[in-house]
Amino acid sequence: MKYFTPEELKITHREEISSQLSTLAGKNVKHNFAIWIFKKYAEKLGWNKNIKILDLGTANGDFLIQLNQTGYQNLYAHDIDAYLSEERKILTKEYKFSELSMERLPWPDNYFDAITAWCVIPHLENPFFCAREARRVLKPGGVFIFTTLHLTSKPSLQYFLKNKDFKSYRETNNHISLLPNSVVKKTILKDFELAGVEYFVNPKVFNNWQGKIRKIIWNLCHLHPDIENWLKNRWAYNICYIAKKI
Repeated sequence: MKYFTPEELKITHREEISSQLSTLAGKNVKHNFAIWIFKKYAEKLGWNKNIKILDLGTANGDFLIQLNQTGYQNLYAHDIDAYLSEERKILTKEYKFSELSMERLPWPDNYFDAITAWCVIPHLENPFFCAREARRVLKPGGVFIFTTLHLTSKPSLQYFLKNKDFKSYRETNNHISLLPNSVVKKTILKDFELAGVEYFVNPKVFNNWQGKIRKIIWNLCHLHPDIENWLKNRWAYNICYIAKKI
């Protein structure tokens, strides 16, 4: 999907965008990485099923479905415009709209226990404002779970050395905010405590004959967490940060 300004998303190209986003799920959600992360940290942090959860950039609402199927009922959704079907809207307590780069989230301070942003932050013109707003509406001790593109994975670096550009930011897509780990740490995570870092490995790395070898190595490494984490860092498409409000 190519880049559109907020005005184009909401006005001049609204119908075109709506037809795409109403059926779109990001890789993290589509491959069940998002719900796996949420369940892992829900158990780790001792959450019950009554916590208030806000999903930013919810698009077609596939993650809401996954949360609902896991037993969560206090679900809130947000996007720049209405992309949820009527059937999926009823899963939410509230479904509201604003432009994450420049408009305040339409909820009061200290309101949510958890906020998720799957495949959202790199699309924003001002991701730092969004992070500050997420922190504002989180309760003390609440958690912001978000993903960024993994710029220093082996595939990313190989592409950069060959093309002098990042594949994840090529002209044909809508990733616009370049966020290496050091920038995330000194800006978005500035007023959070880092509770965890996880890596999403796109199943595409297991394609072709080289991928089949990777898959064999990957399956063997589950018994060796340190090696598994090293491989995740090497091959991952996304980094997932789990940030706790302090």
